[in-house]
Amino acid sequence: MTKSTKRSAYGFRLDMDPDEFLARAIQTKPGEVDALIERGKRKKPPGSGKPSGGRSQSESVVDLRRGRMRKRNTGK
Repeated sequence: MTKSTKRSAYGFRLDMDPDEFLARAIQTKPGEVDALIERGKRKKPPGSGKPSGGRSQSESVVDLRRGRMRKRNTGK
């Protein structure tokens, strides 16, 4: 069994110096943060996940290998 560690009374903890955190926070532009939040709220379009393309992943690897071998052997 592992030893449990005492948690601090605060729920928020940084793994960096306060000076470094302050420097990064000052460099952040509020408009960029708002844009990232809005982009995260938007629904992703259908089909934006795994690209299927009608072929499985192993077939595409075989096709790539064939192309490399053809280029090596014929120069085209």
